[in-house]
Amino acid sequence: MSIGTRYNYYDILELSTGAAQHEVTKAYERAKATYSGDNPAIYTIFSEQEARALLVLIEEAYAVLGNKNLRGIYDQRLLSGRFSANELTYDAIVNASKKATPDAPREPGRVNYKKDEAFEKEILTRENWDGEFLKKVRDYKNIPVSKLSAITKVNSYYVAAIENMDPEALPAPVFIRGYVVQIAKVLGLNEKKVADSYMRALKDHSLQK
Repeated sequence: MSIGTRYNYYDILELSTGAAQHEVTKAYERAKATYSGDNPAIYTIFSEQEARALLVLIEEAYAVLGNKNLRGIYDQRLLSGRFSANELTYDAIVNASKKATPDAPREPGRVNYKKDEAFEKEILTRENWDGEFLKKVRDYKNIPVSKLSAITKVNSYYVAAIENMDPEALPAPVFIRGYVVQIAKVLGLNEKKVADSYMRALKDHSLQK
């Protein structure tokens, strides 16, 4: 694999474009093991900085190809050959996914809660997102865990684990990030901002245990 294949996520995971969905997960796990810092042989090929960059690309690749909707959009763009590298990035694919369903309600519970302008401002300006504040927003918008789970298709067990920031009850980081993105979307939040902040907070929380 080469860093030059940055936005060809199939090359990054060493897959063919026709690979079955279960093969994507296997390829992701294989790539993670190969390019992990736990594999000292990797540093005979790449520098430590390059190895870290590759791991980021592996996570991006799986976030797109591991999601059927995102993969569909990505495939259409990649295989048509009419889109630039910037239009093949993770963020570009996610944004395209949102635009594909413009009439979908962004906040399913928004008609069922009374707005608090002060809290709305706090949500808007919030930089540090953790499980406790996600729960606070969910409670404020009157969306029970069961409803959130039904909308996002994220098991209620994982929703609770995300809010409790319990790493032992959660799957691999790429899945956690995907779940947080879906939860943030339902809550009407900035998915990338929330997910980036949450993953940092979860890592810090895990180190303190």
